[in-house]
Amino acid sequence: MLSLEKPLRALVVLCLLEASWAAPASEITAASCVVEAPEPTPEPSVSADGNFVVTVVNSHTAAISTSHFQGAGSPTAIRHDNEGNIVAPDETITFAVPTGWSGRLAMYEEGYDVVDRGSLFEGSFMVDESKNAFMALDVSYVDGFTVPLVCECNQEVVFGCNLDLHNMCPTELQLNAKTCLNPYREDLAPPINNIFEACAEMAYTYPTDDLATKVDIPGCSRSILCCIGTACKPNPSQKLCPGKNGHTQPCGMIGEARKGEFWQNLWSF
Repeated sequence: MLSLEKPLRALVVLCLLEASWAAPASEITAASCVVEAPEPTPEPSVSADGNFVVTVVNSHTAAISTSHFQGAGSPTAIRHDNEGNIVAPDETITFAVPTGWSGRLAMYEEGYDVVDRGSLFEGSFMVDESKNAFMALDVSYVDGFTVPLVCECNQEVVFGCNLDLHNMCPTELQLNAKTCLNPYREDLAPPINNIFEACAEMAYTYPTDDLATKVDIPGCSRSILCCIGTACKPNPSQKLCPGKNGHTQPCGMIGEARKGEFWQNLWSF
């Protein structure tokens, strides 16, 4: 894990330097330059019994309603906490699935549940010919888009997309204020004008958008950490990232804007 000690020490030094320009040296102390460490990303739970464990963090601005579904003949998911279906803002839930499981977790902003029209976390925990278990995972917006979802391994997003696609949803496809229908739900061929193009290949935006599936992710053979909301980390493959006031902007501009805000805040500290 990356040590925060040196970066934080550097910030204190910069703060002290700035203070020395505005006050006599005798009045400057390190206590006036306190820098708080950022909260660490929650670590995914790990199962000791061979099950695959999914940890989901709600970083959305509202509570999330969830529904579990499994394929025919599949065992059900085992909920480790949050036995109900509502995930409050900043709440973390976990569930485990045994080998042979195939299913999905549907997510909606609370109060806007529409069956078969939500953002999905999907997976299949299979066994190969050598009896080795492996997991295939994806995020899907094929049925519709309700909330952004990304999943990460070793603190790096590996699938999903954190964009709020409601801002790209044509009026005629807005089933309600928090549900955008996917017009390509039944189309096997790639759509000519994909309204969800900004998340293509990172999440399923049409039924054969298969680059969105990740199989046996190195370092995460038994667990994955997922995050709901635009406040989550973006996928490294995203060209557009969430901006201010619900708009999108090129991801590179986000980094430059944050640098500018950092220095502005530092010099006005």
